[in-house]
Amino acid sequence: MKTKLIIKQALRSINTSFSAKNNSQLIKISLLVFAASTCLTMNAQGNFFISNASSFTLKSDASITVEGSYDNSGGKVILNSGSSIIVKGTSSGDLTYNRSIPTDNWYLISSPVAGQDIDDFVEDTPLANGTSNPNNLGLGDYGVLTAGWTYYQDGASGTGDFISGDGRAIKLGAAGDISFTGTIDVEDLGVTTQMHNDPTGYNLLGNPYPSYIPANELADLSNNILNVNDVEVDHLTEATIWLWDESSKIYDEINQASAAMFLAPGQGFFVHSNVNSASFRFRENMQSHQSDDTFQRPSTRPEIVLTMNNGSITSDTDIYYINGKEMGWDNGYDSSIFGGVANNFKIYTHLVSDSEGQNLGIQTLPDNNFENMVIPVGINSVSGTEITISAQINNFPEGINVYLEDKENNSFTLLDVDSNFKNTLLNDEQGIGRFYIHTTSGTLSSEDLSTATNISIYNLSRESLRIVGVQTGKASIQLYSIIGKEVLSNTFEGQGMNDIGLPNLSEGVYIVRLATETGIISKKIIIE
Repeated sequence: MKTKLIIKQALRSINTSFSAKNNSQLIKISLLVFAASTCLTMNAQGNFFISNASSFTLKSDASITVEGSYDNSGGKVILNSGSSIIVKGTSSGDLTYNRSIPTDNWYLISSPVAGQDIDDFVEDTPLANGTSNPNNLGLGDYGVLTAGWTYYQDGASGTGDFISGDGRAIKLGAAGDISFTGTIDVEDLGVTTQMHNDPTGYNLLGNPYPSYIPANELADLSNNILNVNDVEVDHLTEATIWLWDESSKIYDEINQASAAMFLAPGQGFFVHSNVNSASFRFRENMQSHQSDDTFQRPSTRPEIVLTMNNGSITSDTDIYYINGKEMGWDNGYDSSIFGGVANNFKIYTHLVSDSEGQNLGIQTLPDNNFENMVIPVGINSVSGTEITISAQINNFPEGINVYLEDKENNSFTLLDVDSNFKNTLLNDEQGIGRFYIHTTSGTLSSEDLSTATNISIYNLSRESLRIVGVQTGKASIQLYSIIGKEVLSNTFEGQGMNDIGLPNLSEGVYIVRLATETGIISKKIIIE
């Protein structure tokens, strides 16, 4: 049978020749340069073969699928940033992948090929030098057992190869390309993740393939990395990945409620592990070809994007309303902000119900009962800062308004396209208790403050209980064991966020009874 070469869309070729090699059905390519948006597919009987001293370059946004085997016996195969190759058979020989780094900011990366020596990579890459320590070069590794960043040292040797699926941070002295040369992984892969309590198990990983892989359900319903590693294996604390946004210098949360996200070749990301020495899984059949302008389905769900700005820095948090979700924790649909760095200027929310203190970058709620859901809003900022809080509101039911309550100033501010909240902070703000979001068909004013309450109670540790939402006035608290024995009685003056010391308690379920000037509430807590 004659081997077929199928070319879709337009391509530009120079000094091109093809030949089938008798019974082995190989395609020999002397020199082929593909233009952007080119897609090349070989049939199941065809294999990719490139001979010594031959050259093959795939330009940005082009893609190639090899249904048979990939065999590079000494030629040069180059893929440029944004292009992709999928090999469904065996693979031998090298591939060079060039990834574009468009600025001199930090980026999260991974090697899209196996066997790239780190020392050789550094020698060929114009890394930035450290400012305080010039021996530090712009290639960082994030530790888990010893949390935080360490940097490649100038003059280092014997470092070894990049590990497939492991992530790094990179900063160049100037914008340019970085190059990885190695073999193509054609099998399922696993990379070991760790859990630690400082700052609790953040692991830097990365896409190990020279093709795109789906991160969440809107990219691929079931065969995505969050589903495979959280649902099927269950070793993630939450079904969230965190991506570094180099332009705004923040970490973005991605979960199952986020827009379709495909991880590009060479892209790094963080996950949070709750198991020591677990294996984070990448599946070979996750691979696909994508482009920067991949069509995204428009969302019709109600959404609020709450944004805080101080004139130079912007932070935002997302609130989604989806049928069937809860006011408590929905794994894969609620996501904490990234806790591996200091969040000195940040806005976030807490769960409407049964909060355990998670600072959320994404919160998903049911798409009904708007009038009865009050959302605690937390901010981190220093005194003297003028902040502006605004909201982008999409697809809300007609007649439902969004208000920001400020308990300190006894005010409600309507958030819409024409109005926002502005205030100069008199004190440092660190947490929730001052601000709340109300969604209502009515008009709220200071007269509603006596009834518009939202109090969260959760244990920070075995030694401390946190009560949030008692802004002023005296309050009393009793703590009872599950059989009704009182183990704690205390009073305090409300300050928005109050921490109460706990006695030495046995593990188990306890009942908290809180009495304030506006009423009495009870809640279960678990001491572990």
